[in-house]
Formats: sequence, structure tokens, C-alpha cells
Amino acid sequence: MSYLNTRKNKHFLKLSQTELEILFFIKKGITSSQIAKLKNCSTRTIEKHRSNIIKKLNLKSSQNTLLLWISQNSHLFNT
Repeated sequence: MSYLNTRKNKHFLKLSQTELEILFFIKKGITSSQIAKLKNCSTRTIEKHRSNIIKKLNLKSSQNTLLLWISQNSHLFNT
């Protein structure tokens, strides 16, 4: 499943397919526990993916920073 427009930026090239999927769920406002249920894994696994996404996007270690980045780059997602 493709979650991004064909015009990807360099940050997305660093993300795995799973991380892209989780980023898409975060953009939709789905919580870590809800994502974990959808992905049939633990909430801790989703939180680790979030942490990896933040690192790969060179963001400060903050959920709010990730949400801000998503809102500023929403044009990159297929919705």
C-alpha cells in the first residue's frame, strides 16, 4: 500500500515501509495502542517505531514535534 505521493522528499527515503505506514496512521490521529491492535503487535513496538521515525526525520524527540512535521508535510501523503 502506498501512503505517499510520488513526490517524496529525502526524509521519506530513510523510512521503512512499516514506519511509513505508522506515520500515515499517526497523521490520521490513530493512537499507538490503536495502531498496535491494527498491526497485531505491542504498543511498545509502535512507540519504538515512532522513536525511530523521529530520529530518521532529524526531529527533536517529541511527539508534538512529529505531529507538527506531519501537518507541515501533509501534501506528501495520499489521503
